[in-house]
Amino acid sequence: MKINKIKKIVIKIGSSSISSIQNGLNQSNINILVNEINWLKQHGVKVALVSSGAISMGLHVSGKQRRPTKLAQLQSLAAIGQIELMQAYKKLFYKKNKDIQIGQVLLTNDDLVSRERYLNAKNALDELLNSGAVPIVNENDTVAYDEIQFGDNDILASRVANLIQADLLVIFTDQNGLYDKDPSKHTDAKLIEKIQSDDPLLEDISQNTSSSSGIGSGGIRSKILAAKTAARGGTSTIIGKGMLKNFFKDLFDNNLQMTIISPNQKKINAKQTWMIDNSKPKGQLFLDDGAIKALLDNKKSLLPVGVKSFSGNFQRGDLLSCMNQDGVEVARGLSNFSSVDVEKIMGQKTDCLNQSLENMFEENLIHRNNLVII
Repeated sequence: MKINKIKKIVIKIGSSSISSIQNGLNQSNINILVNEINWLKQHGVKVALVSSGAISMGLHVSGKQRRPTKLAQLQSLAAIGQIELMQAYKKLFYKKNKDIQIGQVLLTNDDLVSRERYLNAKNALDELLNSGAVPIVNENDTVAYDEIQFGDNDILASRVANLIQADLLVIFTDQNGLYDKDPSKHTDAKLIEKIQSDDPLLEDISQNTSSSSGIGSGGIRSKILAAKTAARGGTSTIIGKGMLKNFFKDLFDNNLQMTIISPNQKKINAKQTWMIDNSKPKGQLFLDDGAIKALLDNKKSLLPVGVKSFSGNFQRGDLLSCMNQDGVEVARGLSNFSSVDVEKIMGQKTDCLNQSLENMFEENLIHRNNLVII
């Protein structure tokens, strides 16, 4: 891997690597992290950091020994801890390189589901990166709840990678990477150095906790899902032991033990990535075999004649799932018609469309430019 080919990197660091309830900030590890980012910046790479640690820092400074279960208490601790975390980053970056500014970016899943807020987040991150700053991103735990949580900062990091169209996503762990077996239980476990994002072995590792390496079953699943998510936007993912001095120098000198997961599919554009990863469809269109063939094989737009039935209450511009007759989703796209109009036009040829429609300017139910194959 050549550093001159890498323009933008997203780094994800976990809470346990930088802070603890008992001891607060891990000064040694966070120093290493800041040094590594500074090295990248000196080599012309734009860096976004996805950092956990707010709640554990909140617990530490509040003198609490146990993580509470009540949502409001967790939100309160996140608010307290986020300030402590950002102050630590600001102090260390200033000490290392006074020219590096940092910017706090707090996101919830809702921010990326809404197309308008998605674009606002993208524009803000792009501006920070273009100005030479390091965006430090975390889930907005102060307002997040189950329905709007990313669930894991690995997933958040992959969404950020797609948001800024990063070349590389780096997920730091306490292991050298992915293994074919759990290295803590099997002395013959082998490090998987290179693998494609669609390799069935990844799914096997994700599902089979007995052979999923020492990262932990939940952790390994989220990292593989993050890598697959990033791959859709053309981003490669590295999983490796992060608290190492000269991590990135060794990486680009090909002297690092790690796992690299490379995309093995055609890169999709930013709008298509948003359709798959960040938005919930408002309805479903059930298509006949001819329409499925037109979408998948002939790369055509979706016409009303190919729709046999639909579900949901949606408006023009809403995201819809395109389903085959077995109920399997094959594509997603932005509808040119409301559900009221779809009721009138489904199954009809273009020249037979009802003239009393809300949208009389489109003949495609979903235009190819607003469609993504799943």
